[in-house]
Amino acid sequence: MNASPVIHRLTPVDTSGRISIGKARAGALYDVAYETDGRVILTPMVAIPERELWLHKNPVAKAMVEQGLVEMANGETSLIDLSAFSDEDEA
Repeated sequence: MNASPVIHRLTPVDTSGRISIGKARAGALYDVAYETDGRVILTPMVAIPERELWLHKNPVAKAMVEQGLVEMANGETSLIDLSAFSDEDEA
């Protein structure tokens, strides 16, 4: 695995205590770690809805979803009639 080169640049802190890390990162979510030696470490993060967390904790279910996405991308899908599972009352 090739490690990306580390890029260093001096960045001033503005009068509101902010540091800009560039427009390309605007809106991104970061974990901010304040080290005792004064270093500030930013770790890119993602947020997922709590209702989807089970899938990320279940490798078997996640593999099934990923396989389904591959099959869909390859056109290996078929239509099925799900009307028998409808909760709506028929008139």
